[in-house]
Amino acid sequence: MSKIGGLIEGGIVVALGLAMSALVRADNYWLYLHPKFKWLTLTAGIILVLVGTIALLYNRRPNLSRIVIFLTFSTLASIGYFLPNPTSSATSGPPEEVSSKKESRIVLDGEEYIKINLGELYAISEKGLDEKRAARYVARGIVKRNPELDEIGQFVLLRVFIWCCFADAVAVGFRVQCDQPAKFLDGQWVRVYGQLQDLPSQLAEPTVQVKGILSKALHKTDGIVATRVEKVEPPPIPFMFEFRKSEPYAY
Repeated sequence: MSKIGGLIEGGIVVALGLAMSALVRADNYWLYLHPKFKWLTLTAGIILVLVGTIALLYNRRPNLSRIVIFLTFSTLASIGYFLPNPTSSATSGPPEEVSSKKESRIVLDGEEYIKINLGELYAISEKGLDEKRAARYVARGIVKRNPELDEIGQFVLLRVFIWCCFADAVAVGFRVQCDQPAKFLDGQWVRVYGQLQDLPSQLAEPTVQVKGILSKALHKTDGIVATRVEKVEPPPIPFMFEFRKSEPYAY
């Protein structure tokens, strides 16, 4: 019985290592961790395979608590793999890349708009750089509405930033001033063309939230005065993983 238990323990460790190594090559790695951690996941997977193989060869006496921990971890990982993404129907695809400055701008009615993500726009707003604040930008995100915002012609545009994993996810965004916010549905993806401006409001910070995300960074004074707001399909990966300081931004 002791021999069988040792084989089971070693086999579980090898299986975990192989699963982690396979995840690095999968399109949906980003559902678990920021893609920048692929090297760490692969390294841990290789170590687990080596440790498990040694355990199988030497067949040392099994430890019940270790077996329970390994099985629990495997079960949770399996359940997590099949859970739906709370913010999008997308399930695969590599992070988008903006390859050139030419592709980082959109022309609308003769005016150039710089493609940018909401986290990068938030950083520009916080630094107060006049030249960058005065530029025209186009960003995309999720519409969040409530009756108080509707009344003053605004909605909140949010997009989720992930530094490590969902545990530290933050919904970053701005209030948007536009003509008819009521024509956009709560939770709908839109693209907003406009400029950063002081957007005073008598309201307290709007009580809006992205499903499944506990933290929020909504700019308190600046907002986007929209030239145009248009409905769009969610991007292949709805999250922000990268902030850049200059063009081309990680739109």
